Amino acid sequence: MSYLKKYQWELIPESLPTVKRNCPKCNEKTQYISSEKFRVNANKNNIDVWLIYQCEKCKSTFNMTIYERIKPYEINKDEYERFLCNDRELAKQYAFNLSMYSNNKAEIILENVNYKLIERQIEAYCMNEDEIVVEIICKYPIGIRVDKLLGDKLGVSRSKIKCMHKEGLIIIDDDKNSLNTKIRNGLLIRVLKSEKNVLDKAI
Repeated sequence: MSYLKKYQWELIPESLPTVKRNCPKCNEKTQYISSEKFRVNANKNNIDVWLIYQCEKCKSTFNMTIYERIKPYEINKDEYERFLCNDRELAKQYAFNLSMYSNNKAEIILENVNYKLIERQIEAYCMNEDEIVVEIICKYPIGIRVDKLLGDKLGVSRSKIKCMHKEGLIIIDDDKNSLNTKIRNGLLIRVLKSEKNVLDKAI
């Protein structure tokens, strides 16, 4: 067994996705930003729960449906209390819940989500000593592609990353082995060492 150079890159979002939709006051499509607040409405024996978004220009609101006409006992008690308390972590979880946008037929914008990257080195062993492995830890879908992540992290152009990938120095460990792959939790990026390998020097 040979020593394997393995890293974890954890991507933590520092902002939330926005929604692009027509604003009735601005009379044009604008960006709607999550207020990180919920609205809970009781309608007879049913409950509605929304996540409130605001137009970035005029602050008019848009209610994103989470639950609609649901019986109170169908909602987890802890989650219900967190709705009432405007729990920010729960608001973040729903803001990154892609099915919520699909159910509301809302256009989600992920490209503007800012993130910070935390790097950790892990001791591991494998058969190939001429290899660096990067494991992605990403709990939320932030929509960033592999080539952009590598370019941002290493401070090199995407064309340089593409050349290294074409030469077989970078391998995305999935069926497609594509730089266009969106970052997801558990994704592995394998890097073969070489004298000219910018990754070996930058990581």
